Amino acid sequence: MMNKAMITAFAGILTVSFAGISHAVAQESNLFSNVSLAAGGFASIAPVYEGSDKYRVSAFPIIYPTFGDGNGERSRLTFRGVDDVRYAVFRKGGFDLGPVVGYNFGRKESLSSDLTGLGDVDGGVVAGAFASYTINGFSVDAAATKQLSGLDDSGFLARFGAGYEAAVTERLTVNLYAGATYASDDYMDHMFSVTAAQNGASGLPVFDADAGIKNIDLKLSTSYQATEQLNLRANVGYSRLINDAADSPISITNDQFSGGLGFIYQF
Repeated sequence: MMNKAMITAFAGILTVSFAGISHAVAQESNLFSNVSLAAGGFASIAPVYEGSDKYRVSAFPIIYPTFGDGNGERSRLTFRGVDDVRYAVFRKGGFDLGPVVGYNFGRKESLSSDLTGLGDVDGGVVAGAFASYTINGFSVDAAATKQLSGLDDSGFLARFGAGYEAAVTERLTVNLYAGATYASDDYMDHMFSVTAAQNGASGLPVFDADAGIKNIDLKLSTSYQATEQLNLRANVGYSRLINDAADSPISITNDQFSGGLGFIYQF
């Protein structure tokens, strides 16, 4: 269960983020300058669930407004995944602050025979806040998110990492990012624990997963500005489950690979 200190810390992050948003709306006039619309699509390959050795391909469209992007300014939108879309509402120099939104699709028992007897983990809307700092291509960031629907005690995730982006040519940029994710007790219980009831239905040993760093990851992504409006993107990633996430009998393999292709068209 999430204790009072964790709830207070999470609420504090949200408060600081949305205070920054209010300040930005009131004082940073260029937030609503150069307003336009962007749309695109992405296809990705990833494990069918965290810890699986089986993979699936998924595809989805994306459409969003942009504020103040362009003219050499780095994009305010950062897409880390369906459950982690960040928008820098407040920007001061290299410092960004804003909300994180997304959707967690949960985990269906029908995804894999390895999940038989474990039941479904409901998905839901994800929200939180992030902060980052960028200088000369180097960046550090941290984010805290919580699933707000679908589960009563979903727990929370705290992600942090560092990256470096380099312009290979005028059109091509490459970004290397390394990070780690901390998961609360409630999150670990849903995703990696095996209860006595699940033991009887699945045959897996009873396991109580505790809070901690659940994975470290490395990602290489590229962005190619094919035309003034069209941007092409690709990425490959590797994640290594550690601690209780790695020890869980639900995890078939601790090595998790991913990849994706996509495009964004700026109207």
